[in-house]
Amino acid sequence: MIADRMRAETRVSIALFALTLTSGAVDAITFLGLGDAFAALATGNLLLLAFGVARAPGIAVGRPAIALGAFVLGAAVCDLVIARLMRRGRRWFVITLAAEVGMLAAAGLHAVAVGGAKTLPAPALALTVALLACAMGWRTRAMIETGVADMPTTVVQIAMVKALTDALSFSWRAARTPAVPRARRIATVLGIFVGGTVGALLLRLGPGPAILALTVFEACVVALDARAPRLRRPPPAEH
Repeated sequence: MIADRMRAETRVSIALFALTLTSGAVDAITFLGLGDAFAALATGNLLLLAFGVARAPGIAVGRPAIALGAFVLGAAVCDLVIARLMRRGRRWFVITLAAEVGMLAAAGLHAVAVGGAKTLPAPALALTVALLACAMGWRTRAMIETGVADMPTTVVQIAMVKALTDALSFSWRAARTPAVPRARRIATVLGIFVGGTVGALLLRLGPGPAILALTVFEACVVALDARAPRLRRPPPAEH
């Protein structure tokens, strides 16, 4: 029984690690390839917006504002969708992830249709950023509902500090965190880093093709999640 639970938790962690990779990659593509905004890192967009309001040199408010607004919209709509799916007893996690894949695909196809593998004109850039940020806001809301606090998949600060605390606990703390949460925290930090590296490398293909490559990868993760019972998420967290 314990062994089965450990295997299930390991498989869940692998799936969430794959999603964490996509977050880092999407932010790399958004910031480096689409310009001066993040898709998943809402804190970064809020700060960029603040810098722009303060008229800091070289900082515009437009794209961070679009990204932040789209992120909030994605999270809000996902909240409504999850509530409805849960009332109907549907597998809300797989459905929400599939919808996220659809948004990523829309962003990639739009970018390819407009610019191919080249830099996009300003209106197309804004729409692509909005679609990516909406997808990441949607994802963030879904991750909160899973109740797997050690792998939020889109942010890293808390996981990084907790991982540091785990490392320090080997020397001075009597009661250490269980192995799976510790591994998830480290995987979150590594996932964002590796994903950012992969996203920066994929940009050599162009923003549109890079987004589509990530879309295919995440679609495979969602397909495996839908087919494998042991990749189903734990019961949703209580509010």
